[in-house]
Amino acid sequence: QLKLGADRQGKLLACAADVVQRGGAHGGYGIVTILYAGALLNAIYEIPNVRYKGRRVLTNTPANGAMRGHGTVDVRFAFESALDMLGKKLGMNPARLRQVNLLRNTPRLTVNDLFVNSYGYPECIDKVLAASGYMEKQGQLPFGKGVGIAGSHYPSGAAKPVNRSNMPQATVTMKLDTDGSITLFTGAADIGQGSSTTMMQIAAEVIGIGPHRFRVVAADSAITPKDNGSYSSRVTLYVGNATLEAARKMRDELFQAAARGLKVFPVDLELVDDTFRVIAEPEQKLSWNEVVELALEYQGTLITKGTYATPKITQGGSNYRGAGVGASPAFSYSAQVVEVEVDVKTGKINIEKVHVAHDCGFALNRLSAEGQIEGSVWMGMAQGRQEETHYENGLPLAPNLLDYRFPTMMESPDINTILVESNETGGPFGAKEAGEGSLAAFLPALANAVEDAIGVRITDLPLTPEKVFDAMQQARKAAAKAAKPMPVPAARAAGD
Repeated sequence: QLKLGADRQGKLLACAADVVQRGGAHGGYGIVTILYAGALLNAIYEIPNVRYKGRRVLTNTPANGAMRGHGTVDVRFAFESALDMLGKKLGMNPARLRQVNLLRNTPRLTVNDLFVNSYGYPECIDKVLAASGYMEKQGQLPFGKGVGIAGSHYPSGAAKPVNRSNMPQATVTMKLDTDGSITLFTGAADIGQGSSTTMMQIAAEVIGIGPHRFRVVAADSAITPKDNGSYSSRVTLYVGNATLEAARKMRDELFQAAARGLKVFPVDLELVDDTFRVIAEPEQKLSWNEVVELALEYQGTLITKGTYATPKITQGGSNYRGAGVGASPAFSYSAQVVEVEVDVKTGKINIEKVHVAHDCGFALNRLSAEGQIEGSVWMGMAQGRQEETHYENGLPLAPNLLDYRFPTMMESPDINTILVESNETGGPFGAKEAGEGSLAAFLPALANAVEDAIGVRITDLPLTPEKVFDAMQQARKAAAKAAKPMPVPAARAAGD
């Protein structure tokens, strides 16, 4: 259950949420999921008063684990759906209602001590409105066609490490060897998000050389330093910052070696096309391999290390239980507009177009960032339209990929991806997460679009054709009942 309170101008005054999650047979990651469900009611809109009750219930079903956007998806669906319902009551355009309630005076702490540093959500809304023509289409399309808008956000990792120690939350080492190559060692696992490539790009940019000089060794516990794991969209910001430090140290070592060889100060040098040269006298130079030989003199293989731990909040944060909830000082933001056509005879939803703008701070690898965002939208589409689990006596009724419904490429919509770069000062080169924040916005945007198309609000996911058709039938019956004249008593009808 979720309730919103606002004044007549649409300014949110309060939010109350009561969330119950089915947790399966074991605790697992559940305590974090139910925590995120309440904590992330904040940090996207200005809400001065928030009450949250969360219950994680052990059930006779398989154990659960964390999944993309865990903890936020269902609650964000409820919140963004409720925003549209509130806008309807107030006679206010849904997009305008969201703009009225944007966070003010960032950087800042929220009421539950989440530190919002970079905040690109306003620009995300502006971008999708302009790209989609939402303001002209909303409420104006033919029956069966509709558009919906929604927003979402997600943290870049957790400020409090899982192992609750004073160890760094990310460590990276680099090794320069006699062949002139640099090997980057990280414990962070590349699970398809492209983190190994991104770490190499950060190191190459800092040192000033091409990627051909690098080799990345990831997640080999025999030789790589410990990492806390690839979860909660932490790798780019956390491991990226550690990579940044290790690369700066390697660059310093190389420039000092070149300065010794050229008998100048390091500040007098530049590195261009694998050549160290004196800025004032470019003809005085050393090749990359020559500088590598100088750097390795008397010590052999050169190793540098970089670490990262999240900074402590020093802006008056509270110490009450749950303050800050371990979320990092970097949140991504996403706004989406979904365009749909509903077959009024069957209830089937055809998603015609998705416009998504995602604030990733700075896109270190634009292709990878766009792919992550599109993947989030696609997973949101799957959860919003088809995916669901049913159990009988604790056993799943759809235990295989033939019975479990999920979308295919045939059902994938056209996705217009827009990158918004707000420059997260706490991230490497301004970067923050891009892999989870766009998932949760799709589901409410879809439901809002369906209501715009057929005038019926559906609050139960997924929006299967059966549910949509049944909702339309119920609406027709309710409308017919409301229009039916009151029965006249027989005596009155006879003129008595």
